[in-house]
Amino acid sequence: MLTALLVDDEPLANERMRGLLADCGGVNCIGTAGSVATARKTLETLAPDVIFLDMEMPGGTGLDLLPSVPEGTQVVFVTAYEKYALEAFAAAALDYLVKPVNPERLSETLRRVKKVADLQRLQPTAAHEPSPGEDDDDETPVARPAGPGGPGKSGLGDTIQVRLRHSRQLAAVTVDDICWIESLRNYTRVCLRNPGRVVLFRRRLGDWEGDLPAGVFARLGRSLLVRTDAIAETEWKSRNDKVLKFGAGIEPLVIGRLAAMRLRDILDGEGEAAS
Repeated sequence: MLTALLVDDEPLANERMRGLLADCGGVNCIGTAGSVATARKTLETLAPDVIFLDMEMPGGTGLDLLPSVPEGTQVVFVTAYEKYALEAFAAAALDYLVKPVNPERLSETLRRVKKVADLQRLQPTAAHEPSPGEDDDDETPVARPAGPGGPGKSGLGDTIQVRLRHSRQLAAVTVDDICWIESLRNYTRVCLRNPGRVVLFRRRLGDWEGDLPAGVFARLGRSLLVRTDAIAETEWKSRNDKVLKFGAGIEPLVIGRLAAMRLRDILDGEGEAAS
């Protein structure tokens, strides 16, 4: 079960978030704080998996708390002001939620928090390796000539050189083998076929998007790229979760309702263009 600290100067906001998390399930709220100072003191003894952090509070902003956040704790900003989104992601926040928080959007955020937490527990980071929240300054962009998709774009038959999670060596990924890519802040989980496997790479989603051929991979939200023509089957797992299947031996992808609606619009648009 995930552990969470709620930080908001409005007690009702903390209670509402506690209720939303209880409805989602799988989260234990281990504390609340109404200011940066109180949250900082709480973090001296607690190291939650995730902090749901308000941006504007008395005596400072949520950004002021970041130096006190323990290594391995994810940060999700929760605020009524969209203007802070760029600052939140520049500070390497895992996600950014706008008040009033949409329960379906929160479910998507929790899925990402759980995946990061699971990776940290199963694959402890060596002392010399950057954690998923740190910048990878040793990442060297690979120059690439213009491909069929345009300047800087690769074709389906091209390969992209990418660093593995626990290695400084480069791995060659064939574009045509990619089924979907999911962002984990500075890292990405990439589902490949032939043979089917999911690999964790030290590469941001935006870097992938800049290299992949235009019109082949669809952005289904802030954290997902999916190759639409590789989807073999879709089915609703629950009212809020849809499963995308890519064939035998390939890991399916679970997406939320908002991402499913985005996918439907994209597929409907492709169908109209083909007719």
